[in-house]
Amino acid sequence: MPDAFTSPSDESDLAYLKRLARAGRGEPAPFLLLMAVFGGGYGFAMLAVMVGLAVDGLPVPGEAYQPSPLIQFLNLGIFAAHLAFLGTFIWTVWRTLGPNRIRLSRAATATWSAAFIAMVTTAVSFSTFTRDQLPTDNVYAIYMMGPVLLVLWGSAWWVTAILNDRRWLLLVAISSFGAAVAMAVIGNTPPILPATCACLLLLAFLPAVILMRERRG
Repeated sequence: MPDAFTSPSDESDLAYLKRLARAGRGEPAPFLLLMAVFGGGYGFAMLAVMVGLAVDGLPVPGEAYQPSPLIQFLNLGIFAAHLAFLGTFIWTVWRTLGPNRIRLSRAATATWSAAFIAMVTTAVSFSTFTRDQLPTDNVYAIYMMGPVLLVLWGSAWWVTAILNDRRWLLLVAISSFGAAVAMAVIGNTPPILPATCACLLLLAFLPAVILMRERRG
């Protein structure tokens, strides 16, 4: 009940502040476990394959490549990453939409849902654009998808850093932008494998793990 000292304007301002407070509750970035499993699972799997290639030697251009038993075994890491990501995705959907759903920050949900939709749209657009292209044109076009996705990824971290007053996340955002330029320079060359591995581990896995540790602290 409003009292004699509370005006309708004051009531509307108070209601607005309450909505902002409710919107700001929750994690700074949703689905941190899914992000960590994605970056860590695929990142460490790629790292294992690179170690195997360093032991067995790189494929020789122009010659048929027969992977060694070591490489074949390490390639199972990619399959394990698929299973881990799928399982975590199902668990995340249950935790988000199930009866005991977790509270998510409205700002974080808006930021990362927009980034996710933009990434999926970008991937579909690139695949559609290169579908009827010559193989040589297809290769050069598809390798630009990585830099574009990294720009979207960095933008999401940039907004997250400012909205949640976590300035160290600006480093993740700036690194994502720098990685986008680096991936464009690398293109379809051998360094793309370690560069992709570094992006997964340093720009997805590591920030997610740090934020989860902050939440538990």
